[in-house]
Amino acid sequence: MLDLSLATLVVFGFPALIVTLVLAFAAFQRYLKHKEWMAMINQGMVPEDWEEKKSPVRQWQGSSYSAVIITLVGIAITLGLSTIGIGPWLIGGLVPTAIGCGLLIGQFLSESKAAKKDE
Repeated sequence: MLDLSLATLVVFGFPALIVTLVLAFAAFQRYLKHKEWMAMINQGMVPEDWEEKKSPVRQWQGSSYSAVIITLVGIAITLGLSTIGIGPWLIGGLVPTAIGCGLLIGQFLSESKAAKKDE
């Protein structure tokens, strides 16, 4: 009985502990950044990050390679899951495929808009 509880702790406890520690570290880093910004504002300085951001919406600035990789990974997952049969589990592969295709389409549209502006 002790072996079963130890195995359960190892399988579920340690990954949960690692995820919790990573999230706590990220939250602590964010808190420190906030305190730094507030101290800079109290001194009358403008944080560099605020000067760079002109809009609150961040634009995804990835390369076309990452969009292609996401699309191909989604296709590979879909093909791998299709060996089980057609069912709702195929969504696990279709979602990354759709995201990758959306990124590719968005990148092609932005490149065509940039080419029109250059002309």
